Amino acid sequence: MNRLDKIGKSGELTIGLEFPLDNDWSAMGDQKRKQDGRPFGVPDIANHSKLAQLADELGFAALWMRDVPVYDPNFGDAAQQFEAFSYLGYLSALTKNIMLGTAAIVLPLRKPILVAKSAASIDLLSNGRLMLGLGLGDRAVEFPMFGYNYEDRAERFRSGVELMKHVWKKNGYLDNLYPELGLGMQVFPKPTQESVPLVMAGHGQQSIEWIAANMQAWFNYPRNVMETKHQATQWTTELERAGLGHKPYITAFHLKLEADPDASVKPHRFGAALGRNALIDLLKDYQTAGVNHMALQLRHSSRPLDEVMSEISQYVLPIFR
Repeated sequence: MNRLDKIGKSGELTIGLEFPLDNDWSAMGDQKRKQDGRPFGVPDIANHSKLAQLADELGFAALWMRDVPVYDPNFGDAAQQFEAFSYLGYLSALTKNIMLGTAAIVLPLRKPILVAKSAASIDLLSNGRLMLGLGLGDRAVEFPMFGYNYEDRAERFRSGVELMKHVWKKNGYLDNLYPELGLGMQVFPKPTQESVPLVMAGHGQQSIEWIAANMQAWFNYPRNVMETKHQATQWTTELERAGLGHKPYITAFHLKLEADPDASVKPHRFGAALGRNALIDLLKDYQTAGVNHMALQLRHSSRPLDEVMSEISQYVLPIFR
């Protein structure tokens, strides 16, 4: 069974949500942030567990989180605050059906063997619901803190992917890679399948040929429909050329869902403010363009998030199931 069918078979579109589940990019949310004394980009996570469970109950396909180890005020972004693998372990017990994805773990900042062990642990604890999105990392200031060179991160990314795939195998002995080690050394646990599904976030300075051959899905940054169609077509063309079969194309959208269902589209960076009817039409356009999964970011919302999520579940999800 291909667990990524839950994200989107060929020609289908599913809908997920991106952490953090807050609305601190709205005028109301920004005012509350200032009252709380939080720096810009540090979200309000007071309701995170309730909203994560609600997303699961309402039938969203996936929850996505990012890997931001250090808050840098120059970027103004703390993601969901929680460390990604620690939070995934918590969510695996808190939820039942929703897929759990990273978009993305910055692999060149981490030891691949420990990433492999963490990912396999979450994969088992969640009963096979993990999608391990991996990224290259674009914040040069972070790399010296961890003792790594920023310039060679693309090469270390490839070697890290290769190492993780090896140690996940049933007989993935480490002495095959490190002859100086004793015989029989392995990494446990093993994941529920031969490999945790790997999702490429962006290009990571890799060729599309390498991404198609080594990853099970491709998560690209938000773009308009025409630009998205161009990239999705490149993806499917390469998969067909390599004889690899369907692998989901994933993207995101920064949504401000207006209370008026007929509200027209008002674009903003990486998304738009619009009513649910325009959202349905837009999602259909993305589906036609080749998108298999859309991760909605709700931080622009001025309405309570549980209200927004419930409206999407009632009126939008049934159209794309």
